[in-house]
Amino acid sequence: MALNHGLEHRAEKFALTDEVSQLNSLVSHSTLVWEDARPDGNSPRPWWLVRATDVAAARDFFIVEDDVSGYLVGVVRPRPGKKFEMIAAAFLGSAEQVSGSRADGIAMLKGLVADWQTAPHNAALGQGVRRWRRRRSWIIARANFPLATGAFVIGGLLGFAIGMFAVSSGAVGVPFVSVALLIGAVAGTLLKLIADRKPSPVAAGALAGSWERFMVVSFAALIGAAMGSGVVLALFWY
Repeated sequence: MALNHGLEHRAEKFALTDEVSQLNSLVSHSTLVWEDARPDGNSPRPWWLVRATDVAAARDFFIVEDDVSGYLVGVVRPRPGKKFEMIAAAFLGSAEQVSGSRADGIAMLKGLVADWQTAPHNAALGQGVRRWRRRRSWIIARANFPLATGAFVIGGLLGFAIGMFAVSSGAVGVPFVSVALLIGAVAGTLLKLIADRKPSPVAAGALAGSWERFMVVSFAALIGAAMGSGVVLALFWY
């Protein structure tokens, strides 16, 4: 009899412990109430589509649309703070991920955010974020490839011209610097025209701003010039 009473007491204790554990889990992972970015349809839409606040954990969740990659991305921002962490991503129009409208994609991201609340280190969520990063990087690189290629060719011709002048004329000092500046000015004008070229509407979202394009052009031209002049000097300089 005493044994049965002890077993019943132990079972009640385990049941109570399990209920307390479930209650703590619910408190630490509270149900999110999502807010639409433009509920009235008239106010300007902010950078996020929907957002929610986890009061218990002091953090905000946002779902945003990446115009470059075509992904919907879930992000979290702890309070207080301005640092965002990408926690989930799904590709709009993908048969295996989001095959419906944007509303379907938002609904799916809400579910993924809820999954992250329960298991922040979920491998499937991490794979989705990595796929988004790879696709975004590929689209940006592909959109900037013609720009960088043109700058590389111009830089290579610039280096080749300066190298050939140095080898053929044997000029040094002021004459060499003057000719190099003249060739550089012509090439610099062409590079500026390339950097200021307005991208097509399709690639506008993936291309960087004017200063970023200028940096891409300058870096590619520098590499081209170094290779062009290096080849000439290596072949003909004695």
